[in-house]
Order: sequence, then C-alpha cells, then structure tokens
Amino acid sequence: MSLYIRNNRYYFKKEIQGKKYYRALKLKRGQEGLLSARLKQVEEEVLAEHLGIPYSPYKQIKFLDYCKKYLEAKKHKKSWDRDKQRLLIIGECIGDSPLSRMGKKDVEKLEKFLFSRKLKPSTVNRYFELLRHLFNLAIEDGYIKNNPIKNYLPYVEDGYRRALSRDEAKVILESAKKIQKEPRSNIQSAVYDLIVFAFNTGMRLSEILNLRKSYIQDDVIFYPITETKYRRRVYSQKSKFKAICLNSEAIKIIKNQRSKDEYVFDINYRNPNAIYHVVQKLRRMTGIEDFTFHQIRHTVSTWLSSQVSLTTAKIVLGHSDIKTTLRYTHPSIEEQRKGVAVLGQRFKELDK
Repeated sequence: MSLYIRNNRYYFKKEIQGKKYYRALKLKRGQEGLLSARLKQVEEEVLAEHLGIPYSPYKQIKFLDYCKKYLEAKKHKKSWDRDKQRLLIIGECIGDSPLSRMGKKDVEKLEKFLFSRKLKPSTVNRYFELLRHLFNLAIEDGYIKNNPIKNYLPYVEDGYRRALSRDEAKVILESAKKIQKEPRSNIQSAVYDLIVFAFNTGMRLSEILNLRKSYIQDDVIFYPITETKYRRRVYSQKSKFKAICLNSEAIKIIKNQRSKDEYVFDINYRNPNAIYHVVQKLRRMTGIEDFTFHQIRHTVSTWLSSQVSLTTAKIVLGHSDIKTTLRYTHPSIEEQRKGVAVLGQRFKELDK
C-alpha cells in the first residue's frame, strides 16, 4: 500500500495479487485528521472489490441521533449550550433524515430557513461552521464518506464593533431605570441593576445572571472558571477561579438585591437570551439600533484601556489573551485626535 499527493490532494494505491488499485481519497492537505479513517474505509472497499463481495462501509444513523453523539463528544466545549440550541433549530428545518443522505439540497434549504428567521450572515456562518465540525466527526466515526458542507462558501462578515459613547451610555442607563421602575416582566424588574453592574465590573451577561452569593468575599468575586463562558477540560479536579474586584457602585447593587435563593439577582431565567426583549425595548427607547448588552463590555474595555495599562485591563476583563483585550478596545475620534496631535508635536520638535 502507498499513499501519495498530487495537486495538493491525497491518493491511495494498493496491489493485491499483482492487480493494482488506485483511489482518490477526496482529502487535501490540511485534512490529515480525517486520513486514517478514510484510509481504513478505502482499504476495506478495495479488498471487497477484489474478492467480489458486497461491501457497505458506512454505518447508518439518523441526523438527530448523531447530534446527540456529537454533543456528548463535545461536552467540554465552551459553546456547548449554544451548539445544542443551534442543532435543534437545524433539525427543525431538515428533519430526522439519515445522516448519509444529506447533501446540497439540504444545505440550500437550511440556508433559506435560517435567513427566514432574520439571522445575520455572521450567525448563519456559525451554524454552518458547527455543521462542518459535526460532519467531520461523522467521517471519523465511519458514518459518511464526504462532508456535504465542505464546498459551502461562508458570507463575508462585518467585523465592525464599537463602544458606546458617553451620551449613549447615559441614555441607556436612563431608559433602563424607567423600565425597572414600571416592569412588565421579571427581567425588566432587574434590568437597570444588571446594566449598572456590568458597567462597573465588565462581566459577561452570563456571568452576571449566574452569579452566586457564595462566590463573593468582601469586595472580590471568586468566579469558578468552569461555570463561566469557558468549559475547558482540566487534568486537576480542583476548581479554578478568576478574581473580579468590586467597586463601591457594584457593592451597592449587590446589597440592594432581595434574592431569596443562592443567586445574587432575583430573576427567573439564567440564560442570556432572557434579556433579548428588554434589549429590543432599549433600542426603541434610545434610538441606538445596534445596542447589545455585550457592547457594555466593549465600552468598559475601552474605558479601562485609556486609564490603565492593557495588562490591567486584560486581568479585569478576564481575558486569557491580551489580543482579545485589544479587539475589545475602540478609541473614540477625540482620543484619535489627541494621538495625532502628539505625533504633530513630536514632528515639530524634530523639524526645529
């Protein structure tokens, strides 16, 4: 048996009793992780052809059943909850057909279905990226031969992010206070407190909603990393924590809460999606059409980066990489003007 590459693609050659068999593995450079499983399938296929016996290399499984296997295999992923929700939505569109029968028509049908739900192109890309990973795992498990998503072209994404201006932040707070004074839902009765807490800690919405009283010691939150956005596999069984310092405003918000259970904020749902309708209402009230709760975190990062070192901002925000902090930092036009003014001053000193 021999394996060789031609035009950046893998091919297989095997000689049995003087007869040579050539097969295209339909894999290219960069897909070496799928190579061993594909080689095994092709070898068995060639041997069955040589001996003249029927051969079906692929096990049969329904799409929804394999989704369960995928979620079990990927339960350590930080996006596990979101992946589960998205797979349910995909199943709603394409049904529970056999995994091996999924093809181009299903891809086109799913894309139309997702856009009918008014999802952004970037979100649609995330759905197909999830499916790509699922089908690659199915190839390794021997359920399918090719990935039906491999030729799908993702949409160009608008990577623009921004922080709130001082006036925008102020009007968001004023509107949230009005909503909390006359709430029409459980989440509305806490929206102002949640936003104030986010502005003073820089914490993610999921972290705030799931904040427990037992995590707080004096003016520091010791948040278990396994219960935040990250679901990492660790060798040690000991919990790992990140420390979040609280200022006087954040401590005041905590003391004002009247929750009767283990959580700080008295709300019915701990999923970040629970705040969706409140965010929509804030957009209508303020006219800030692109406002999201996560935008507060971008704003906090920008504020911090202009006052303290990037290293300090990284630690406060809980980023594992300082490059992430840089992506969250959005200097305003005024700050940029100050920057180029410094350049002009330095140039004048050189030009004397």
